[in-house]
Amino acid sequence: MNEPGGQSGRDDAGPPASQPATVDAALSAGDVTEALRAWHDTYAATVGSCSWQGLAEAAGAYLRIVRASGSPAVGISHARNLYLATLFRASSAGSLEGVLWTASAFVELGDDEIVTHSLRIARRLAGEHATIELRDRIATLRNGTQTGAAPARPHPAAKSA
Repeated sequence: MNEPGGQSGRDDAGPPASQPATVDAALSAGDVTEALRAWHDTYAATVGSCSWQGLAEAAGAYLRIVRASGSPAVGISHARNLYLATLFRASSAGSLEGVLWTASAFVELGDDEIVTHSLRIARRLAGEHATIELRDRIATLRNGTQTGAAPARPHPAAKSA
């Protein structure tokens, strides 16, 4: 995978696709305990990586587990920390796509302060080359914090055009 400003190759892309799928299969079966076990494997596969994509997948999987557990308030702060780490990795890699993806996760969490910070990072990464499309994306994310509606996020490993 070639990520703008990021890295390429399977070694840094995060966990194998089967790991988050195992989390989702366990959640579909209503087995939160098994989903959490599978999440630990997913997370372990991302810890040594420098990629934002793998950590984004782990954060998203963790948030799905937390919501399925029936006690989302308990795990939201951990999911938030995982998304913060994703933001830092994306920013460090110079990945505008990763920063915007993470900003949309924070819109979903209702964390306006971090969305604002993420959008500042995105503007810095885009520099003077910000296209109208990019400015529209940033405006949509900024407006999402005001309405509470997060825009749709592509899968973190999806290649952007």
